[in-house]
Amino acid sequence: MTRTPPAPPATAGVVVVEPAPSDRIRRPADLVTLLLALLLLILAVGLGTVAVGTANGLEQDLVGAGGALPRPLLQLTGWAGGLGLLLLLIVDGVVLVVRSRSWQLFEAVAAAGAGALLALLLQQLILNGHLGTMLAALTKGLPEGGRTTPLDGLLVAGIAFFTVSGVGKRPQLRIAAFVIIGSAMLFGFLSGEVTALALFVTALLGWIVGLVTLFAIGAASTRTPGTAVAAALIGCGLDITRLELVESTGVRERRYSGSGPVGSLDVRVLERDTFGTEAGRRVLRRVRLRGPSARGPSLTIRGAVEHHALMALAVAQAGVRAPELLATAEVGPFAAVLAYRRPTGATLDPARVATLSEKDLTALWHLLAQLQQARIAHRGLSIEHLLLDEQDGAGLNEAGTGDIAAADLSLRLDVAQFLTTLALLVGPERAVASGVSSLGSTTIVKALPLMQAVAMDAPTRSALRARKGLLRSVREQLLGLAPEGEPVEQVELRRLTPRTLVTVLGGSIATYVLLTQLARVNLGDVLARAQWGWALGVLGFTVLSIAGASLVITGAVSTRLSFVRTYLTQLAVAFSGLVAPSAIGNIALNLRYLQRAGVNPAVAGGSVGLAQLAQFSSYFVLLLLSSVLAGTGQRASFTPPSAAVIGMIVVVALLLAGLAVPAGRRLIIGRFLPVVRRVVPRVVAIFQDPRKVVTLFSGALLLDMSFVAALTCATRAFGATPSVAAVAVVYFAGAIIGSAVPTPGGLGGVEAALSAGLIAVGLDVSVAVSSVLLFRLCTYWLPIPFGWASLSYLQRVNAI
Repeated sequence: MTRTPPAPPATAGVVVVEPAPSDRIRRPADLVTLLLALLLLILAVGLGTVAVGTANGLEQDLVGAGGALPRPLLQLTGWAGGLGLLLLLIVDGVVLVVRSRSWQLFEAVAAAGAGALLALLLQQLILNGHLGTMLAALTKGLPEGGRTTPLDGLLVAGIAFFTVSGVGKRPQLRIAAFVIIGSAMLFGFLSGEVTALALFVTALLGWIVGLVTLFAIGAASTRTPGTAVAAALIGCGLDITRLELVESTGVRERRYSGSGPVGSLDVRVLERDTFGTEAGRRVLRRVRLRGPSARGPSLTIRGAVEHHALMALAVAQAGVRAPELLATAEVGPFAAVLAYRRPTGATLDPARVATLSEKDLTALWHLLAQLQQARIAHRGLSIEHLLLDEQDGAGLNEAGTGDIAAADLSLRLDVAQFLTTLALLVGPERAVASGVSSLGSTTIVKALPLMQAVAMDAPTRSALRARKGLLRSVREQLLGLAPEGEPVEQVELRRLTPRTLVTVLGGSIATYVLLTQLARVNLGDVLARAQWGWALGVLGFTVLSIAGASLVITGAVSTRLSFVRTYLTQLAVAFSGLVAPSAIGNIALNLRYLQRAGVNPAVAGGSVGLAQLAQFSSYFVLLLLSSVLAGTGQRASFTPPSAAVIGMIVVVALLLAGLAVPAGRRLIIGRFLPVVRRVVPRVVAIFQDPRKVVTLFSGALLLDMSFVAALTCATRAFGATPSVAAVAVVYFAGAIIGSAVPTPGGLGGVEAALSAGLIAVGLDVSVAVSSVLLFRLCTYWLPIPFGWASLSYLQRVNAI
């Protein structure tokens, strides 16, 4: 450590100990922004390449509308953009020189030169056709011949210059830059000299060049020296004599240890150079996880300071021992300081967990109880934030950055975090037992759905990686306390899951395929020659399909059920499928209905599993039969088509390969064995009653055959006459995709698969797409409002 230069008069008596500050800093926020800009560039070019025709048509309409504007106005816009850009570059350079930032001016000029050269190089590559379809995406043909310029080199250079010079940090110049650059881009677009996508790519390219320059050479540091921090504290009335830097990672807030007549202080400095990283991390966590908090992450230093202060005051008001806030102050234009008086006590060292007595555990749980009673969610109750003192009990060395007047889910997250922290220290058994003794089993069990690694803070997640199996042990302890037979609530904290990504990707692909097919359809001609009598048949078979689903549930339980309410429940499944994948919504709603009807929860779970098994059996039998019939034609030789045989062989081979590998064997057995254990007792019970067996399987057959008949009627409505067997194969293939694509009702995937299947069996594109749209309208969309009414009624009569 080295001492700083002599302090100003206000801090002449204060010893400030910290390393000499660096003139340059590579801010992680610049790297994150650079990656975001690159992602936007890739998406823009990719979408522009895919949708060239649509973009060109829209652009022609807009340019045509712009041509109606008065010509003097267009010329004025062009002059404001061209001359204004050159003038602003000169003004910005003069400002940098006046502020003694000649090196920053040199860097900005270098970035502008690099941007101009890069734009010139890319122009030549694009115009010469070396970058594939980018020529069609970024340019358009001109009436007099040739093509428009793919990139505006002057704009690339100007935006790169402004990015490095920091024009965005000076309000007056920032507004002028937006107006001038916007005018230049607007004139280029309305004049038809540059396409809209080319202008957008130009702006992104200039921004990227500037960001690369900033990150490569480092931005000018705005770090506030320790002497200025000491002066701010003295200005707040805190008499300190020494200020020593104790933590400065470059990605978190700076921390100093202060001392003097006022006592020992914990001083924290929030500054622009590091705050952007912390704010970005909080934003990403907010996007990734479902947060119960109504307060978004603080995006400004002032907002963060105010929240830190509010949390410190609220924690103190709740009677919790925590750092006492003594002062807050701004330190120059880019930083703020908070000064705390440290509480007494020692942090919990994992090496001394054996010394934690029952009295210590009780004191720690009492600390959590105080926070919970005050409705304060700390959101950081990890080992390093907890204190223990022999006289004063438990405390905190961080007031936290959580929530005031917190929601119930936030408080439960704190219980889960705290329970996991204690389990890391004393083991799952002692942690759960002490929690039940202090807070009661009800409060502790409520944390069960939230015992997920993703719900913990970063230090706890790191500790859990070294203690694999600990969370599972805690969950097992909590399951033992849960009321028997009551289903455990499921809480999904992640917004972005593999299922979500697959849903978005699969839905996007399916939508693109469907829209591509629709673009080839003249719906006016198709609707004009439609035979709407067959559409009534589609509606009739839709009604029968819901009756089939009702019979399946009725046959899967020994308890007598009301057919009307069972029918309404299956109708409500249509509405629940709008907000959840079809299989998930079906299971959850039927399980709830059976429990309300008086079926034991364990028996209800087995009955729903049996219903699923019956539907799968019907599906498999009808798929096999229709595949055989579809391949026989008039020969009636019952020779299965080669595609069906190959498909079955592949499925069997994959299953055997999975069973041959230990990991695959564990996965398959772990997935299906619990289902088998639930279903087998129900199979035995139901098969003792022949009427239930007939009801169960006749309902399953009616369900599948009604859907096949509905799709057949939909094709007949538009004049097509494919064989029923071929339509059945197409429907079952679409149902497979609908189950595989985790979108509500299989949206996108089912439509694309059914359309492609009908086209494959010989239907015209327009007829196939129209038939599928009619089928989905009657079997998916029309039941939704009736399903909503059914669900409302069933909830009103307490049947669900």
